Amino acid sequence: MAALLEPDPHRAAATALLTLPGMRLLYDGQLEGETIRTPVHLGRRQEEPVNEAVKSIYDRLLQVLPQSAVGRGEARLIQAEAAWEENITHGSYLLVLWQAAPDDFDLAVINLAPHRSQCYARLKVANLATHDWQMVDRLGDERWDRNGEELQSRGLYLDT
Repeated sequence: MAALLEPDPHRAAATALLTLPGMRLLYDGQLEGETIRTPVHLGRRQEEPVNEAVKSIYDRLLQVLPQSAVGRGEARLIQAEAAWEENITHGSYLLVLWQAAPDDFDLAVINLAPHRSQCYARLKVANLATHDWQMVDRLGDERWDRNGEELQSRGLYLDT
């Protein structure tokens, strides 16, 4: 029997599932954190309590994704680069850049490790160096101002 992931790993898995290129398939009850898979042809199912932590993860993701470039335009997987020489945690990242227009892009950042990780992400965006950018965490409340020339030369530093 598969155990339901705790909220933090579940958030990483849900974010990956909903931000990777391709069709997004969710099973009946997944948005509520249900764990008992009932065959569709059965026509009835066992009642399960709603897992509020999992439900809030999906509610937030499904609220912000339509406002983003995810699912629109071109998607590119970005290779995470080491933040410094001895730090191997960059291998924990899954990075997907979605670009709907020249100045309209979103970067899905998923840390698949159970610990903090650091990396640089080289954003392959035309005219990145021509102006400064404001980075917004769509799943949180944080905002960062970044210099376009630095983003072009070093990449975006991530610590999640």
